[in-house]
Amino acid sequence: MENVLTGTMDVVYENSVSTIESLQTRFLQQSDVFFLISNLFDPRYAFLVYSPLFISLDWRVGKKIMWVVVIAEWINQMLKWTLHGERPYWWVHETQVYNKTGISTPDIQQFSLTCETGPGSPSGHAMVTAGVWYVILDAFMEKFNFHKKGSNSLAPTICWLAYIILLTTVSASRVFIAAHFPHQCIIGTALGWLVAKKLSNITQQQVGVFHYCAITAGMLASALSMYAFLTAIGVDPMWSVGRAIKWCVKPEYVHLDTSPFFSMMRYCGFMFGMGFGFNSKSFKQNSTSRFTLAMKIACAIISLGVCKLSEKVSFLKINMFFFYVQAFLLNAFLSYMMITAAPYIVSKIWNSNTKQKTK
Repeated sequence: MENVLTGTMDVVYENSVSTIESLQTRFLQQSDVFFLISNLFDPRYAFLVYSPLFISLDWRVGKKIMWVVVIAEWINQMLKWTLHGERPYWWVHETQVYNKTGISTPDIQQFSLTCETGPGSPSGHAMVTAGVWYVILDAFMEKFNFHKKGSNSLAPTICWLAYIILLTTVSASRVFIAAHFPHQCIIGTALGWLVAKKLSNITQQQVGVFHYCAITAGMLASALSMYAFLTAIGVDPMWSVGRAIKWCVKPEYVHLDTSPFFSMMRYCGFMFGMGFGFNSKSFKQNSTSRFTLAMKIACAIISLGVCKLSEKVSFLKINMFFFYVQAFLLNAFLSYMMITAAPYIVSKIWNSNTKQKTK
């Protein structure tokens, strides 16, 4: 059975490599555009850009995005370990397909964004982008009442067509740089959309600090259990890191922040901080729904600024455990900051200025 499955996947991979070669040959002159797209829709920006921006401008939309991003990242990691998906840039060197057929190994080009270290399926870029932009477009249509039955507006059709084009473009960029096979992007897109649909009513749910902590512990426990299970049956959960280091053409191309454990600390830390943020007294008193547009923009600037600065943080590398603890705490701080601290600071400044003007 295992041989049949492996043979089937080899056929899928082999046919997909032709698509990658065609894309690279046809659009090599436009490679900078693909790099830009792949960079802009990196899952980390869902944490560092979309979340702080939307939680500042509309906390309900922001809360949905934060939940979707965290759950999508968690599911993505669990499936990556389960599906054991290959990435094109190393598969062409590891497979025996070309030795058996006598065909030379395809000349797939690598770029600075190619060498991600996690397993390839499903695509995190496609999954997170599908989830986040579903929430954004759904909120946009709800705000302008485009959801009303019987509406003759073309806006919903235009929005969802743009959504499809966006996801197709993001997927093409991932295939072009040989980070993913096409089917991995399709799976990621479908799952991201599904996660967003299932969490569409999350702002109507009352989730306390205990529940947030329990969810965080559950995600962490499930990921660690999967790691322990794979190890117990003789499968190295970190197998993909070795493949990346082995077959990446330049050591500096290897992106260790795409490793499974770093991703785990990011989404678990973010969820942990969300629990204390959304249940804080400060959030209830300083909800951005009561803010003026200028105050909301100020919140967004502060939050985005702090998130941008967080990319410059260098973790102490005493040992790997301490390294990952720091990653967890940083992400917990970021989510708490954008939910509670930034609105609190803006509220205090505005109130102080208002009092001075009234004197």
